[in-house]
Amino acid sequence: MDDNEYDGLSRSSFYGQGYTSGGAYPAESFVPSGSANDRRPKEPFKSNLIKLRKDAPMQRNRARTSSPEIPDIIGSSDHANQLRDKIRLYAEDDSPVLISGETGVGKELVAQHLHALSSRRNEAFYPLNAGGMTETLAADELFGHAKGAYTGAIGEREGAFSMADGGVLFLDEIGDMPLSIQTQLLRVLEDGMVMKLGGKSPTRVDFRLISATNVDLGDEVRSGQFRRDLFYRINVLVIDVPPLRVRGDDVVEIAEMMIATHKNERYRDIKLSPNAADRLRAHAFPGNVRELDNVLTRALVHAQRDKILPEHICFDRLDSADHGASPASFNVDEAKNLISRLLMMKALHASEGNVTKAATLTGRSRGTLHSMIKSLEGEDFASAYQALCAEMKTLLNDC
Repeated sequence: MDDNEYDGLSRSSFYGQGYTSGGAYPAESFVPSGSANDRRPKEPFKSNLIKLRKDAPMQRNRARTSSPEIPDIIGSSDHANQLRDKIRLYAEDDSPVLISGETGVGKELVAQHLHALSSRRNEAFYPLNAGGMTETLAADELFGHAKGAYTGAIGEREGAFSMADGGVLFLDEIGDMPLSIQTQLLRVLEDGMVMKLGGKSPTRVDFRLISATNVDLGDEVRSGQFRRDLFYRINVLVIDVPPLRVRGDDVVEIAEMMIATHKNERYRDIKLSPNAADRLRAHAFPGNVRELDNVLTRALVHAQRDKILPEHICFDRLDSADHGASPASFNVDEAKNLISRLLMMKALHASEGNVTKAATLTGRSRGTLHSMIKSLEGEDFASAYQALCAEMKTLLNDC
C-alpha cells in the first residue's frame, strides 16, 4: 500500500466508524470460506465489459454481512460531495477502476467503499501493494505456487488472483509494478486464467480490479515504465482523490472526527480551539489525512487543558521544507487577514486585554476587537499571538 495508506484513514475516521453489520466489517483482507471449486465462475472472465453478478442465490459456503452500514465521506466541500457521488456511481458497475491521488489521501479506503457498495460486497476484498517487490516475489504474491515449485516451497500457496476470486483485487502502487509482471497481469485480465508457479494446469478466476497510484501513469507510459496496453485496460473508470489542502473547511471537520475517535479517559473533554482550527486551515498538508492524524495525535499529548490550542499544533519539518507554501502564501486576501489578526492580537497582548487601548493602537473598532476576543473562547492572548507568529513565519519562510 501507499505508505500504509489504509492506516492513515482508518485512524482519521475519514469515512466514519467503519463498515458495520452487527459486528465490525473486516478492515483487513476478507476471504470467505468455501472450497476453491465452489468459487469458480461459470462464465468466461470479461474484465472490459459491464458484468453484474447474477441475482440468483449462489450455493457456496461463504461469510455474509447483513445490511452493512456504509459510512459517508467526512466533509461538506464540493470536492467531498463529488467524490461521494462518483464512488456511488462506479460501485454499480463492474469495470476496472483506477484511483489516483497523493500519498495519504486514502485511496485504499475509497476502494473499500467501492467494494462495500457493489454487488460483490459479500465476496473477498484482497489488497496487495504492487510496488517495491522484485519480479519473483511479485509473481509469487499474485499467482501463488505449488508444492515444490522452488527451493523452500514446502506447501501449496494461493496467490492474490485466487484469493480475490469472486470479489475485488486491489493493487496499490500499480505504477511501480515490474514490467514483466505487468505483462502477466494483462494476460490474466484478458483471459481470466491463472496458473500457480510450478503448477500443472490453469484455473479460471473472476474478480473486479481496482488499482491505485500516486504517480501519473500517462508519464510512466511515455517514459516506457508502464505498458500502454495495460494502461488502457485498467484506466476505464477513474477516481482522483483530492488532496486535503484544496478541501477548505473539510480539514476541520475531519480533525474534529479524529479527536472524537481518540477520546478516552484522558482526552474525553478535549476540543479544537478556533485559533487552532485556523492554523490547520492555513497548512498545506503534503501528507494529507495521514499527516493530519499525526499532527492531532501530537496535539492531544501536548494539550494540558480541555482545548487544543495553536501552540499544540506542530507540523513536520520535512513537510514544511517541501511544502512551505501554505494557501496564504499566494492568496493576497488571506495574507492581509493574517497580518490584521496578528497586529490586533499583538495589541491586545501588549495592552493586557484593554480593548480601548488596543483599538487606539490598531485603528480598529472596539466591536472588531471584542469579536476577536470572543473567538478565543478563553484562550490567553500570549498563546494566540505565538500561534499567529508561527503562521507568519510560514508565510515568509522563503524571504
